[in-house]
Amino acid sequence: MHTVLIPKRILLAFLMGLLGLTLLVLGWQGVPGQMKRQDDGAPVSANNMPAAPGTTAGTLPESPRQVQDASREGAAFFVEYRLDRERTRGQQLELLREIINNPQAAPETRKTAQERLLAISQSLARETEVENLLRAKGFKDAAVSLDDRGATVVVQAPRISPEEATRIAELVSRGTGVAEQDVVIIPVPGT
Repeated sequence: MHTVLIPKRILLAFLMGLLGLTLLVLGWQGVPGQMKRQDDGAPVSANNMPAAPGTTAGTLPESPRQVQDASREGAAFFVEYRLDRERTRGQQLELLREIINNPQAAPETRKTAQERLLAISQSLARETEVENLLRAKGFKDAAVSLDDRGATVVVQAPRISPEEATRIAELVSRGTGVAEQDVVIIPVPGT
């Protein structure tokens, strides 16, 4: 039996990446059993969709300025999301490449790292493809995150009708192979 020596730096980077992904997933899906409120205290509407910033569930924004602010926040969200996703994935890929290129790593460990590297690359390609398809369907912007449990889709829209939600879930399911019931759709207000 071979002893696998993993440098502390690699182990720490891997754990930090795993922690980052966990926090990202919890931030989108919430902690199980958590009250239905957003972090900023904004109410959640009756259809379980968050109300737009500066509004209460079922009401319109109080001023045009709030609409502009919500629009900027919606657009900024997608930019920040993509930067965070790219940074996190870059760290994961770097760690996996270090494991693959480490001559002291066990062959099984290197093989697992290669498989994970391929899976991340395929996942990123599917996410980008579905995001482009959602934009082609008329949404101003979209962000997709795939994980072992399903897909989380964030679309730039004030709200999503049940028909739109069904179409989005079908499109994501076809593009990723995730079951429709495992697709979570989150609208982000914007112009």
